[in-house]
Amino acid sequence: MIIDIHTHVPAEAEWPLFLRHCRDNQVTLAITSALGSWSPFPDRADVRAANELACRFAAFANGMVRWFAYLNPQNDSWEEELDRCVAEGACGVKLWISLKDPDSGSLDSVPPVLRAAGERGLPVLIHTYQRTDDNLPGEVTVAEFAELARGCPDVILIAAHSGGNWRQCLGLLRDVPNTVVDLCGGYPETGMAEALVADLGADRVLYGSDALGRSFASQIIKVTFADLSREDQERILWRNSARLLGLDDADLQHADAAASALAESPSADMPEWREDHFCFCGQWPFRSNPCASSTALETALGEAGIERAFVADAAAVFAFDVLAANRAFVASASACRRLVPLAAMVPFAPNWKSILGEAAEHFAGGIIYPFLHNWCLNEPQYEPFFETCAAFGFPLWINVATGDIRFRHRGTVCRDVSATELVGFLTTAPENDYVIQGASAALVRTCLEESPRIPRIRFDLSRLSDNSTALLEVVRDFGWERLVLGTEFPFRDLRAVRYTAATLSRA
Repeated sequence: MIIDIHTHVPAEAEWPLFLRHCRDNQVTLAITSALGSWSPFPDRADVRAANELACRFAAFANGMVRWFAYLNPQNDSWEEELDRCVAEGACGVKLWISLKDPDSGSLDSVPPVLRAAGERGLPVLIHTYQRTDDNLPGEVTVAEFAELARGCPDVILIAAHSGGNWRQCLGLLRDVPNTVVDLCGGYPETGMAEALVADLGADRVLYGSDALGRSFASQIIKVTFADLSREDQERILWRNSARLLGLDDADLQHADAAASALAESPSADMPEWREDHFCFCGQWPFRSNPCASSTALETALGEAGIERAFVADAAAVFAFDVLAANRAFVASASACRRLVPLAAMVPFAPNWKSILGEAAEHFAGGIIYPFLHNWCLNEPQYEPFFETCAAFGFPLWINVATGDIRFRHRGTVCRDVSATELVGFLTTAPENDYVIQGASAALVRTCLEESPRIPRIRFDLSRLSDNSTALLEVVRDFGWERLVLGTEFPFRDLRAVRYTAATLSRA
């Protein structure tokens, strides 16, 4: 059983799909809200329309969905809207990014809303974010959320997304007992649930997905794949939310009955995916790797059912002496039959020909990092590099994203690889085998539409599995042949992408 504390009302045509996804992921009850036009500071009419939509969706769902009232504290009509929503069945309040006065930046309009919710016995879900770059206007950090909570100690406040950059949430809420956090919406990396439970206790952590923008499965595995006891997982997945919302067995049984009446979901036969194309060995500068050695990764791959992995060396990503880093990596992996080492390649290095010449003798292919190394794929100065790789028959893995760029270390400079750049490169690149790592769903689709007849270009499916609908849409239009498994280990659990993709292929 699962209660999802944080979802969004989808387009009306997708209401049946949303409910089937709930059923297929064992989500008994989804708590939803609508944000209208998604204006940062919605007016009265926009808020009213949003809440009417949420109310209609809950009625359509026949017990599988309950809803939070969306309010803009900057509107004078917020209390009238709150009372209307409570009368229509709202079970909580949702505040997005209109918390700060757009002119002064003051949060003074928020406490009256929180106290009014508390007087009506409603929890308040507040979007919290801590971006490396500037937050959006009106958006609050977890530190600001904590101050709001201290001022309203009788109101239960939920820090949505745990601040996004959840590591910077740790320690901020320990002494604020009227607060809880949800796990939803962020990049599905390892370690989040364990860290928040260690910080706050399992009773103060709630499962949420942010569906349909995020797939249910990619968020559920933050809990089910975590190193937590079964009891703590149950608390996070449903018991805490049931207690917070005052739900009883009859409420949950009614939702279960509604789910049982839904039509079967369409499915697509998924390949077995025994080969990984997006995996790192060694130590990253800003995060730990549970399998830092080649032998440890070899063992973990076997346990995850992966027969072969094209593996890059994390230590070589930012190495000055790439030749030495590549030599050390291939030596360390030589006894590991599952590991197929990829040579780190630096097209802008003056000695790239030396690096490539040596790599072509000892490696199955190379990996390049326009995202992490801040260079553009289709600049003319790099054409000789790609032409020489093709002449050697030396395949390339092209990394266009790793991790979540919104929460990178402030000292690093990364760049988004645009669709224009990637399509421009792929349609003019010399004939070779290319695997694109970390491409977003939109980027994959655009590239496949623009380069449909280039079968030697494939895309890892990690980002497709993060979205509720993207994977099956791509498979429906282009088939499985242009996709490969990419675990993005150690940022994700080795099992995560394949599990999520399998769940989506049945949904």
